[in-house]
Amino acid sequence: MIYVNQLPHKGLPYITHTDEPDCERGKTTTFSSSGCGLASAMMVLDHLLVDPEFTMEDAVQLSYEAKANNLSGTNYARFAPAFAERFNLKYEASDDPERLRYCLRTGGAAVIHCKVRDGYSPVFTKGGHYICAIAEAEDGRIVILDPSYKEGKFDTPERKGKVEVKDGVFCLCEMQVLVEESLAKKPDCFHLFWRKW
Repeated sequence: MIYVNQLPHKGLPYITHTDEPDCERGKTTTFSSSGCGLASAMMVLDHLLVDPEFTMEDAVQLSYEAKANNLSGTNYARFAPAFAERFNLKYEASDDPERLRYCLRTGGAAVIHCKVRDGYSPVFTKGGHYICAIAEAEDGRIVILDPSYKEGKFDTPERKGKVEVKDGVFCLCEMQVLVEESLAKKPDCFHLFWRKW
C-alpha cells in the first residue's frame, strides 16, 4: 500500500485556475498546494492494484489533458471520468453515503470532496480538499488516507475526537463526519471507483 502526502512536493508545478487567466495564484500552484485530488487518485489506483507506475507527474499531465485544472485544485467532474477511462475503472459520482459504504464493501475505493461552508467547522480542510477512502472498519468507521495529513492536524479544538489516526496514516472517522464535510459539494461529493473484472 502506498500513501501519498502532497505537502512535501513544493517543487512540482501544478498550474490551476486556467479559466481565470488573470489569476496569479494559479500560475504558482504546486502539487503541494493543490494536488490533493491527484494524490488521492494515486492512492485509489494502488488500493485497486491497477497501475503502480502512475507518478505524480503522470497525474498532473492527466489533469492537464482533461482540463481539470481549470479551477482551484482539481475539477473532479472532468478528472474522474478521464482517470477511470485511462485505467479501465468503473466510476460513479454520488452524494449517497450508502453508495460510498457499498463501494468500500465491494472492493472499491473513493475520493471524497470536502468543502468549507457557513456554520460548519471542517475536520479535513480549511478550504477545499480531497481525501481517499479505502475501507470500512469493523466498527463501521471509514478508513481515510488524507494527502495533507501531518502530526497534530486533528488535535485542534474543533477537530479533536472526530478522527483517530492509526499506524501514522490511517484516519478513521464516522460516516457522519464525511457527510458533514461534503455537504457543500452535493451532488457529486463521493467519487466511487471499482476495478473492472
